[in-house]
Amino acid sequence: MSNQTERKIEIAMVGLDLTEMDDYILKYTRMICDHLKFQKIFFVHIAKDLELPEEIRSKYPDLLAPLDESIEGDIRKKVRKYFEGCGAELDVIIQEGSPIQKMLKLSKIKGVDLMIMGRKKSLKGSGIVASHIARNSPCSLLLVTPNGYSDINKILVPLDFSPHSLLSIHQALDIVGGDHSKIVLAHIYSVPQGHTKIGKSYAEFSEIMKGHAESEYYGFMKKNQLPDGIPCHYLLDGFGKGVDSVYELAQKEAADLIVVGSKGRTNASAIFLGSFAEKLAYKDNNIPVFIVKDKGENLGFLQALLRI
Repeated sequence: MSNQTERKIEIAMVGLDLTEMDDYILKYTRMICDHLKFQKIFFVHIAKDLELPEEIRSKYPDLLAPLDESIEGDIRKKVRKYFEGCGAELDVIIQEGSPIQKMLKLSKIKGVDLMIMGRKKSLKGSGIVASHIARNSPCSLLLVTPNGYSDINKILVPLDFSPHSLLSIHQALDIVGGDHSKIVLAHIYSVPQGHTKIGKSYAEFSEIMKGHAESEYYGFMKKNQLPDGIPCHYLLDGFGKGVDSVYELAQKEAADLIVVGSKGRTNASAIFLGSFAEKLAYKDNNIPVFIVKDKGENLGFLQALLRI
């Protein structure tokens, strides 16, 4: 794994779909830009078809400007409104085709560190697109919700003590400028099947697993020289409701953002962070999700995609 803990996010790519959601995405992107100090931001719209139908062109001959130029003009106007004086280089890209494939290709071609997209609860299928991007993106992904957050005062980080969890904690610390009082951790643990065979009840083995998780937490924090005083909540995943438990904790803690690693190790006491992050992307909720990736892990997939 590359040492992403020392690499800053410099290049962001923002997906826009010309709906009211764009304003929420742009506002949130500007806010997160103030935290992370992007050097360059690409604002991207992927249209299914940029050609005006013949009937429309015949009926309205004054529509001379190509549709892509018209869209670009509208987006640039909005970008100027929100990003004047942000310090980052700004660019607008309009392309035609499949939104998922085009966004993934552009993220590789442009060397993007972070993709920013909207997630609309009311839009059928939006979760599917988000989860697909989350699974296949070669870079980190931020999913914005229409909730109007104006700043980030508390971040919840689910962790399983894997290297990807370490990336997530460092990313969260970077967002809040190193102020670890704004971070809370959560570990999901479970009781393995067959505990009755060794004469232990579910409740008894639950306490054993929790104690093991607490020991791992202290070892993990010490080994990686992480700040003392970041609290960790231990959530029992009794019925496969780990994602729900994380969201409930985030609401209880008034978290403004959930930061999660894209992958983790796979044992009985760990979050399966690959699928876990994907479930967070798919889940309808009003808390933004930042999925942290070790940039380049999915480059094999992207190399194949670039040949399509």
